[in-house]
Amino acid sequence: MNILSEIEAFINEHNLNIDEDFNIDSIRIEFQKQYKLEKLQEVGKWHKINAKDQKIMSKLKKRLTTDEITTAYQLEKESIYYYNSSTPPKYRQATLVIFGMKQYHKQPPKREHIIKILSILKSISNIDICIDLPYKPNIEALKKHFDVERYFTKDRVPTDTHYINNPFINMIEKITIYDKAFKNSLDGVLWRIEAKVIIPNIKILALPLFELTEIINIARVQND
Repeated sequence: MNILSEIEAFINEHNLNIDEDFNIDSIRIEFQKQYKLEKLQEVGKWHKINAKDQKIMSKLKKRLTTDEITTAYQLEKESIYYYNSSTPPKYRQATLVIFGMKQYHKQPPKREHIIKILSILKSISNIDICIDLPYKPNIEALKKHFDVERYFTKDRVPTDTHYINNPFINMIEKITIYDKAFKNSLDGVLWRIEAKVIIPNIKILALPLFELTEIINIARVQND
């Protein structure tokens, strides 16, 4: 069984037992270029991202400081990228990111590409696990348990995106709650709760899915 199938099987077993619908949306892998880059470049055609392409660069820089990304490359037209890091050891380390594995408005990255990349890098640093809800989560209920921060634009305009930057749950680094229908111009009501989950050791797989289920149950509490 490949790494992707193993993680999916772990999540699907939890979904069946708890009647949830968790999915993987993103995968990130840190790797040493001197050992992996040559094989990685054989997966397909990679092209350099224009540094002025703020739509892509801002997405890659999310949760990072602006000087951590030097150059970035995209695999064909897929939502698969790797970028060089300026952190020590300088330029030797890179991060590969696979976005949009659970979407409604466009096709996800090709599965064969994902499996091939994971077979080369043989590791996963962290993943985004998401669940989509047909109603707005109860933000006020979540505030009773977590430090929930609302996102404001540069002009200080409030948005419907909220963050739990430190949920104090092992392996869960951050949780994002946002209006998925609005973001992707979808019909109807669809909200996403997404958790960035650290994977300390892919060979001994453990995911905090029960803890995530508890958070979802809080968000499901009806508004007063």
